[in-house]
Amino acid sequence: MAVLQLGVLEVGYSQTENGKTKPTTTFAVATILEENYHVMGTFYRLREAKIAAFLADSMANAFQDRINGRTVGRSPMYDAEQKIEAEFRSFIFANEMNKFSLLLTGQPISAAAARGVNHRRKHPHTMKNPSRPAFVDTGLYVQSFRALFKP
Repeated sequence: MAVLQLGVLEVGYSQTENGKTKPTTTFAVATILEENYHVMGTFYRLREAKIAAFLADSMANAFQDRINGRTVGRSPMYDAEQKIEAEFRSFIFANEMNKFSLLLTGQPISAAAARGVNHRRKHPHTMKNPSRPAFVDTGLYVQSFRALFKP
C-alpha cells in the first residue's frame, strides 16, 4: 500500500523585523500553517477524489508502458505527484482557503493577506498593497510544496 505524503522541501529564508534578521525555514512555516489552519489537510479533503483519479491514471499509464515494453526510470506515481503539486498551487493561488473561511465564519482566514501585507515588496505593510491570496506572502511555501507517494 502506498502512502501519500504532503509536505515541503526545507528551504531557508530570513525575514527582517525591526532591523533584526529572523531566520526560519519552509518546514517551520508549513508546521505552523498546518497546526493553525490545516492548509494541506483541507486541500487533501477537498481534492481527495481528484487525487485518487490522478493516482489511478498514473498507475494505468505506468502499467500500459510496462506492457508495451517501455521502461521509465522514474516512479510509476511521478505523474500523479506532479499533478497533485500543480493542483495544490492552484488551490492556494485561487485563494480557496480564504473563500472557505469566509463561507464558514464570515471572516478572512488571514487578515494580513486581506490587508495586502507582502514581503516581496519594498514596503510590505503599506496600505497601497492590494490584497493577496492567503499563504502566499513570499511564495516560498507554495513553491517548495511536494507530494510524494511512499511504498
